[in-house]
Amino acid sequence: MDATVAAAGKVTPELVMELLRPNEVAVSADGSRIAFAVAASFREQGKPVETRLWVGDVGGELRPGETGSLPRFSPDGSQLAFASDRGHEGRLSLWVDDRELGEIPGSVEAIHWSPDGSHLLVLAADLGADRAGAESGTKISEAGADAQDPKVFRPAQFWRRLWLVDASLGDTRDVTPDGVNVFEVGWAGGKAAAVCTDEPSESAWYDAWVGLIDLDARSVERVHTPKWQLQAPRISPGGQVAVVEGFSSDRGTLTGTVHVVGRGPIAPELHATWIEFADENTLWVAGWRGAGSFAGQLSLDGSGSYEELAGGDLTLGPRYSPALAVSADGSRAAAAYESADEPPEVVLWEDGERRTLTGLNAEVAPRLANLDWRAYRWSSSDGLEIEGLLALPRGAGNGPLPLVVFVHGGPTGCWPWTFAPGYGLVQLLAAAGYATLLPNVRGSVGWGPDFAEANLGDMGGGDFQDILTGIDALVRDGIVDDARVAITGGSYGGFMACWAVTQTDRFAASLPMAVVTDWVSFHSTTNIGQFDRLYLQADPYDAQGDYTRRSPVYHAHKSKTPTLIFHGEDDLCTPLSQAVEFHNALVAAGCETELVVYPREGHGWTERGHQIDSWNRMRDWLARHV
Repeated sequence: MDATVAAAGKVTPELVMELLRPNEVAVSADGSRIAFAVAASFREQGKPVETRLWVGDVGGELRPGETGSLPRFSPDGSQLAFASDRGHEGRLSLWVDDRELGEIPGSVEAIHWSPDGSHLLVLAADLGADRAGAESGTKISEAGADAQDPKVFRPAQFWRRLWLVDASLGDTRDVTPDGVNVFEVGWAGGKAAAVCTDEPSESAWYDAWVGLIDLDARSVERVHTPKWQLQAPRISPGGQVAVVEGFSSDRGTLTGTVHVVGRGPIAPELHATWIEFADENTLWVAGWRGAGSFAGQLSLDGSGSYEELAGGDLTLGPRYSPALAVSADGSRAAAAYESADEPPEVVLWEDGERRTLTGLNAEVAPRLANLDWRAYRWSSSDGLEIEGLLALPRGAGNGPLPLVVFVHGGPTGCWPWTFAPGYGLVQLLAAAGYATLLPNVRGSVGWGPDFAEANLGDMGGGDFQDILTGIDALVRDGIVDDARVAITGGSYGGFMACWAVTQTDRFAASLPMAVVTDWVSFHSTTNIGQFDRLYLQADPYDAQGDYTRRSPVYHAHKSKTPTLIFHGEDDLCTPLSQAVEFHNALVAAGCETELVVYPREGHGWTERGHQIDSWNRMRDWLARHV
């Protein structure tokens, strides 16, 4: 056996879980200090994922410290505010350096300093509020709290509120306008700009508006109502308000156009996820471009001119939303950084030159380097060009390989250039001898708004044809064995993996995760009922409409493909009942199927034992059927 292939065979779930994942990064205003959060790739049973803060001088040694996230330097750089659940697991409170500060009854989700460093504005979710699907789709709770018995459900119970905290004394007051829920906020010391809703449910986010909040009066002015959704509200010291507006399926993952209130869209060719005012005439901006990301400065002088700092086949910032941390004068910028060949690390740009500050994954990365990557393009059934990422086992030779098609979530997400996509599942598949196609089908972000909106009212239509034609192209090119193709994916990808086996016998196996299978029951049981209305563009109570026509469960009687379903028991986004419905329908159809349910997990699973178990079951199912 080739030595490279032999080495690749040593890739295991335990090895993949050694990867550390930097996410939020902060740089002091003078650029001399840096702080960033580093998360493990797993969590122990019943515990949150451990995330530690690394803090130090940019030119000095960086070491891990206390557990925490959301690092934010004070304006003079002398203090570091952050969120931590130290002493009350599951509820994040505000900390400044080594002391817990303020009396905030909820769980902290955002922190902003006033320009003079005297106060902090904190966004916190009430205990009992829902997390977004991208953040596990579970309820926020404090460990050890008394369980609700009986459980009582009613609208508008749990809100997201703003709290103003005195940085010296810790005096805390609620500054949220009555009847307003705040999902995101930006602050420069005066009024705050916020993504607001009229009620606090996850579903309400799809109908959010931009509010300008007077913290003293606890009043709000609606300054912009968008066509679609909103992210990253910002306000300059001079009072300019900017936000990213675009079509999106999930809170926290939006890609869209920079919109300056009162002026309209700026540079719509940039598909942004994050912005920050550099000065009154300039925004820092980051986002997606194809399967890669970019970051740079965008002029607001009317020219729309853009100067790039970084970009290409790489991913900047947190998992779903490229972002930067920048010094006040712009001379230094930092971010989490990875590519197909480079593991996640923290990098610094100084005067345009990039250098890596960390070696978090220096030891484990070479042991996971078992992939040969390439961009792969093909024409879909209607001539639309589709691009995906193709991962081949390194040293596997040129013969046709078995293939796993891995459909991303969203659907307005994408497969970007990262080191270990799908939390290392692609490396594990390569170690078992499989090629993996990561298709960025219509509906994906990074190719402009028209492409992102191309599956509106057509989920399971053109996007499904994009997948089938991609397989056809791989077979024609001699890369893939047509008789040995499987499909997997989570969330929207889980829907597609279920939909696929009701529409064709093309697949030798299906392994859907966190599934949607019945849009009718989904609408009334999910915490994001506006999602399906948005995407199906139909009436959920029309028995003859797309809610039934596009539901895999109504077509399950046609299924013959062996289907292994995985689901988290506590998933609020795609409820467990979706998996149970489809599993039982497949059983009734005589189709080989199993349903694996993971306790204590939401919209995905992160417990160490569950990650190992899911891979072992996937490997065995593929070995048996593909």
